[in-house]
Amino acid sequence: MPTLREWKERRPASDLKQTVVFSHSSFGVDRLVNNLFQPANFGGELYQPTRFDFTEPAQDGTTTLNATITFAALSQDIKQRLKLWRGATRMEPILFRYDIWENIGDLTPLKTYSMYVRDVAAAAENVSVTVGMTNPLSVATPIIYTVNEYPGLSNI
Repeated sequence: MPTLREWKERRPASDLKQTVVFSHSSFGVDRLVNNLFQPANFGGELYQPTRFDFTEPAQDGTTTLNATITFAALSQDIKQRLKLWRGATRMEPILFRYDIWENIGDLTPLKTYSMYVRDVAAAAENVSVTVGMTNPLSVATPIIYTVNEYPGLSNI
């Protein structure tokens, strides 16, 4: 079986379908597919159409791997979703998954990347989401404070 790199070299990049999934207990699961005009099924799940630019991590040898996704059309929707992420739910990271598919209706993606949302920059016209391999809640401190160990956090 050819690698993803070999497959990309043989086929035009416009045929690849890109999907992103954001999931968190406070707002549920958002499934989005790039450059389509109607909802599509991938892996048995329904993905909503949108337009985004996915900037892959720089291949310059740095130790931090960050990618950026810029949404132009969904800026107000994403802002409303982020308002739900408050209180004790902020102690849980937002999970992110980026998949590359060959065809609409495929059951398994060609490549999957699982990451965490690290930063969200919301402007009037677009929203840029920075994702990375490390959990941003555990970077600054080795202790992850949970409501089970510190019940007072539930009052925040």
